[in-house]
Amino acid sequence: MKSFNQLVEKRRSIRKYTPEIPSEELIRQMIACAGMAPSPSNIQPVRFIRIRSGKVKDHLRQSFTSGHEKFLALVKDLKSGKPLLNRINAYKRYSEFMFNAPVLFAVGVVKDVSGFSKTLLDAGLLKDDLRGDTDLDISIGLALKGFILKGESIGLGSCILTAPLVFIDDMESIVGLPDISVKCFITTGYPDETPPYIEKRGIKDIYLEI
Repeated sequence: MKSFNQLVEKRRSIRKYTPEIPSEELIRQMIACAGMAPSPSNIQPVRFIRIRSGKVKDHLRQSFTSGHEKFLALVKDLKSGKPLLNRINAYKRYSEFMFNAPVLFAVGVVKDVSGFSKTLLDAGLLKDDLRGDTDLDISIGLALKGFILKGESIGLGSCILTAPLVFIDDMESIVGLPDISVKCFITTGYPDETPPYIEKRGIKDIYLEI
């Protein structure tokens, strides 16, 4: 069994998977670990929506393709268009594998949850809920970490994707869950690649004292 440090250090973003679909039991283990993550004010807003429907996937792919084409048209006449065009195409290439992944989730948060800052806002003590979105983003990140590391411990790889949501502009209507705000996608399955190590910033770069 891998140690915790090995799980963290060996983790890679996996975009190529074997055809085998992980069992429901293994998926539920990963979801259970995601659900144990802390959240501000214990609001527990994170939801994992497994996308099994071929119809929904087709609709997502069509919207993804349309969004990509829209950006290509918008950037065509810009002076700095070529580098931007290349980047738009690169993000499309890096993302479209998700439609063929063994398991695909949309990950989101329940709308209108009541954290501490919203409580103060509702009481008229704040003019704006400046913390609300940050609290939800923190909750998503912590849940995803649990999901990914549990997967790593049982031999499943994962990849988080946010770029597709730039291309897909009607996400909530496609999945049919108006009460959930989708923040990202995540794929999972048995890895069919071993991506190289990508250098990370060291402790001296990210650890500060004041």
